[in-house]
Amino acid sequence: AAPVLLAPPRGVRVLFSKAGVTADELIRQLVRAEPPGRPVIVASTDREVADGVARAGARPVASAVLLKRLS
Repeated sequence: AAPVLLAPPRGVRVLFSKAGVTADELIRQLVRAEPPGRPVIVASTDREVADGVARAGARPVASAVLLKRLS
């Protein structure tokens, strides 16, 4: 039998935006909610998302960077 994962991986959250809220806006809200000075990295190939999170203090990286780190 496969081992059972008792706790979700640390640092990973899966969220869905509410009706009427775009996923892009949810990402920007999450970044703005982080305490000042906390390092936040957002992986996205969407230029508008990358620019918005950079203005909110996060470091945007291309999605390919995340995929490479996961492999």
